[in-house]
Amino acid sequence: MNNILITGSQGYIGNLLLQKCVANRSCFQNIVALDIRLPKEEKRLPGVEYVEEDIRSENVSALIERYQINTVVHLAAIISITGTHSAAYEYDVDVNGSANLINACVKNGVKKFIFSSSGAAYGYWPSNVDTVLTEELPMLGNIEIPYSYHKYLVEELLKKTALDHPEMEQFIFRVGTILGKNTQNPITDYLKREKLLCLKGYPSAFVAIWDQDLVEIFWKATQDGKPGIYNVAGDGAIKSQDLAVLLQKETQTYPVSILKLAFGILRPLRLVPYGPESLKFIQYRPVLSNQKLKTEFAYTPQKTSKEVFEFWKSQQQEA
Repeated sequence: MNNILITGSQGYIGNLLLQKCVANRSCFQNIVALDIRLPKEEKRLPGVEYVEEDIRSENVSALIERYQINTVVHLAAIISITGTHSAAYEYDVDVNGSANLINACVKNGVKKFIFSSSGAAYGYWPSNVDTVLTEELPMLGNIEIPYSYHKYLVEELLKKTALDHPEMEQFIFRVGTILGKNTQNPITDYLKREKLLCLKGYPSAFVAIWDQDLVEIFWKATQDGKPGIYNVAGDGAIKSQDLAVLLQKETQTYPVSILKLAFGILRPLRLVPYGPESLKFIQYRPVLSNQKLKTEFAYTPQKTSKEVFEFWKSQQQEA
């Protein structure tokens, strides 16, 4: 009988995945939801063991042993492109916390480790422009964008773990923009602007994955999916100018040099949350190929990237 542990279980995707596990309760003897905060009693799902714990804690290993966990889905992370917290704190949670979890899994003989990485792990670089990224391309990350750099570093930890402990199957999903009915993330912050920011001379193409597709992908990994590294996005991509048309928004188009100068002046004064380095997040968007996901993992997303954005827009209109 399988026993599953989900970290970051009170996040948006974590909660959806928990619901999927509960709906398929016969697949697991123990469903353990780990997070630094517990949900209110009335919001807890039946048959789930909720544990308030930090992934950096030495108690994680004992927890895996106690519940005889053999499948771990690692979703816990700090999602930030602006360095909301201190750099040391974000590194400690994302990288050291992940290392602590990985070590605990190895120590206790966990069979499957499923990691929610990100297309951001490729980094935001000029080489991304007009390039569709495939899984064999190198991870570069951006040290000045903590979320990107930390996903890259955790993947490096997992690469070493795979060499030292091949008995633990790994599923690494490099996820594109996640959108659904109630999603809130840096991209939705960007999409909700009165006018959509565009950068002169850059297409800024976006790929997206429907939240329900992502949950099905994680679920398949817990059951019969093929281990490996996979980009996760719907078919196709949509450029920022076309996205503005789809969302029926006006655009604000500026040269990158002007915005870098403005952000460089305004960020130290705390008048904007972004520094010049944050422009890479729009300037060099990673466009992900999902071919390997469809052929080797055998999952085809139900919605294309454009359809995901259309769905998200429809949900905002109904709200």
